[in-house]
Amino acid sequence: MKNTDPILTYLQVTAHTRPFLSACYEKIEHPKADHHAFHNAERFMYGLNMGSDYWTTAERTPLSVQPLLYYYGLNHYLKSLILTVDPGYPATAKVLAHGLSTRKRKKQHYRFLEDDVRIQPHGLFPYASQHLFSFSSSKEKISMDELLYPLEPMGSMYQFKPEKERAIEEKWPPLLAYFAVLYNLSMLVRYEGEWWGEMQQMRDREDYVFIVQFLQAASEQIPELISDWLKQQFSST
Repeated sequence: MKNTDPILTYLQVTAHTRPFLSACYEKIEHPKADHHAFHNAERFMYGLNMGSDYWTTAERTPLSVQPLLYYYGLNHYLKSLILTVDPGYPATAKVLAHGLSTRKRKKQHYRFLEDDVRIQPHGLFPYASQHLFSFSSSKEKISMDELLYPLEPMGSMYQFKPEKERAIEEKWPPLLAYFAVLYNLSMLVRYEGEWWGEMQQMRDREDYVFIVQFLQAASEQIPELISDWLKQQFSST
């Protein structure tokens, strides 16, 4: 992975992850901080390492499969972050679901920017929203355009798109926006192979350049956001 942040390297050994997690659990006044730190250290470390492995693989992989690798890499990253605030994670199988849904079969004349995802009551997305960001969306569903437009790296692309009324009704934490868009892209790769392949080969839809720009942004921004979140945990313990 390009320019790996030192904190992701530092936390690649249990000699560092155990005291870090213990301090995290003491901060939330957990009565068995050392016990859970000992048992969670390897899971936490492996999650970060798996996330990094997915990332380095995605950066060397064709666009056709990048969304899958980035999506599952972010899954591993988020699960490690959750372990810093919830030593008992996962308590039930329900929290392991995606936490989002979308149509597996898209409509005729499908347009990615107009597509949306629905937020589910259980799963990784709502769990991370609550435990990592104390965030709860007021919407049941949200479009790709609504998620992409506020992301800073997408501004350079949107400046060329004919302006329309875009009221940002609520500000999503960037990691959650990246998660939701990557989830939808991963579904396209898995279930809409014909549309996905034609989009790349024909390049006759504006979706193509927005998706390419987004994946480039995700490649660079997500590891930085993960590192920043961990640094905040370090500084507050």
